[in-house]
Amino acid sequence: MFVAEETGSGMGPPGRRAIPLSHDGRDRPYLLQIPLSDAGDKPMPLVLELHGRGIDAVRFDQMTGFGALADEAGFALALPSAIGEIWNDGRDPASDVSGPDDVGYLAALMDDAAARLSIDPRRIYVVGMSNGAMMTARLACELAGRIAAVAQVAGTAAAGIAATCRPARPVPILNIHGSADDYAPYEGGMRHSLRGRVVFRHARGPAVGVDDWARFWAAANGALEGPVASALPPDTTIRTWRGPTPSSDVVFYRIERGGHTWPGSRLALPAFLFGRTSRTFDATRVSWDFLASHTTP
Repeated sequence: MFVAEETGSGMGPPGRRAIPLSHDGRDRPYLLQIPLSDAGDKPMPLVLELHGRGIDAVRFDQMTGFGALADEAGFALALPSAIGEIWNDGRDPASDVSGPDDVGYLAALMDDAAARLSIDPRRIYVVGMSNGAMMTARLACELAGRIAAVAQVAGTAAAGIAATCRPARPVPILNIHGSADDYAPYEGGMRHSLRGRVVFRHARGPAVGVDDWARFWAAANGALEGPVASALPPDTTIRTWRGPTPSSDVVFYRIERGGHTWPGSRLALPAFLFGRTSRTFDATRVSWDFLASHTTP
């Protein structure tokens, strides 16, 4: 269900609405979905779903199926939109100076959603893919006090963001990444394949490698136990780090021969452009199960 722009306070019946929002002198509207299972005034979780570069928020949600899961599980879902469909994730120094303040915009969105709905402030989550995953990393670093947990698919963090990341508190993190990702190379650095350079011609700065990213969060979260490895045949290895509290949790999925894709996607990206999509598990369900198991202290 989609309802036209909502301008008053209070959101009414379940459904998805276009919400006006201004930030930093720009109109930055977003979509907000009230779940069908909304229990009235009982505080509900809020999930921010960050699309990748070159795909709009609605089509990305069609690919992940988070909208359907929100109705089933009873969480509010926000679908923000990046300007030009590119998040300011920290890989482009020029954008950090003159580009959009996406960290501020997404913080303002959290405030706006909470003013409209009964949102549990201890259960605000962020999930993203590709450029959206990189933006998720930036939020985990800069808004750690507001986010209960994050999930990333096919992305880590800008090398510069990772180098300066000092989260205010531990942030549980789930990362899902293919070993054959041409757009966000598993080992980090820049896109290195012809396929990666042709689809996204504008070069952005380097990203941190998956293993280095895992080690960073294990240390930042005080997750001293692990990694403990388990397998999901035929193609996925799961590494888990634990610590003194659930906030220490760090879980990384490695998909052998996996491409720049969303595992279990309902709207699979073409393999000749983005590589193989794993059907071993549903990244949407895995992400929600991880997020929902955490609250802020």
